[in-house]
Amino acid sequence: MSSGTPAVDSSRGLPGRVLGVDLGARRVGLALTDPLRMISSPFSTLPMTSESALVGELRGLCLSNAVALVVIGLPVSTDGSEGPGCARSRRIAASLAAEGLAVELQDESWSSREAEEILRETGKSRRTERGKVDAIAASLILSDYLAGASRT
Repeated sequence: MSSGTPAVDSSRGLPGRVLGVDLGARRVGLALTDPLRMISSPFSTLPMTSESALVGELRGLCLSNAVALVVIGLPVSTDGSEGPGCARSRRIAASLAAEGLAVELQDESWSSREAEEILRETGKSRRTERGKVDAIAASLILSDYLAGASRT
């Protein structure tokens, strides 16, 4: 489901992988698609140190993994309002776009909660698998984006 927000830049027609990003207060979850953009898989997590450091790390990951598009989760509240998390997502998206990367924002409502449920169903807990929750959440955000892209 798309957030209804306009894309910072669109590259749906360009070849290359898509990187999904779930911005957390302490960690940033990452997911990658296959080169054909059909499957989203949890990839990694990064520590959240600063926005500028994160932008640099994401740019490097995009270059080393042939990423053509970055999809950043937009944490819209259930009432549709945007809080500080949305502002941070928009700032990072704008910084990546200024670096020449194509970026889109994707509603991430419930992604972390769904990721925790997936871990619970596999018999693991959030406490012991903290980084996995973030990467799974990024994969869910990216899967939602891909599902919306296939309908357009």
